[in-house]
Amino acid sequence: MLGILAASTLVITAGIMLVVQLDNKYGVLGLVAQLQSFQVRVDNQSDFELSILETGVVTSAAAEASVDEVGKILKSGKTIKIKPRLTLSGEGGIYLKYSDPREPDVSRTVGVCSYTETLSGYSKVIITNDKVTIEQNCS
Repeated sequence: MLGILAASTLVITAGIMLVVQLDNKYGVLGLVAQLQSFQVRVDNQSDFELSILETGVVTSAAAEASVDEVGKILKSGKTIKIKPRLTLSGEGGIYLKYSDPREPDVSRTVGVCSYTETLSGYSKVIITNDKVTIEQNCS
């Protein structure tokens, strides 16, 4: 009986240590988010209202591209979470297309996931007046 109790305590302790290690390295929420369907969070830190036009998949194969029209306005200082409805056969990357009022006839495209086979994980996009910063954790 004492042996079972000791073994159970050891397994529980090892599990807690593993969760703490993963939390320190990835963040538990980050680990869970990496396994879920792909989502992208766009943070508009620019002085302008942005038009989020679409997300899509780029592949090197001759496969038909998958595109999800977003069509939302993102006001300055606001954040939006997008869960694109995309399909992928094989491997590819995910992009985000947006425009701003400084050049209304020009859309900008940024890669938000450089490589994926499963359309899972997440990316964080921060758009300022001068640059775009992307943190991606996708697979």
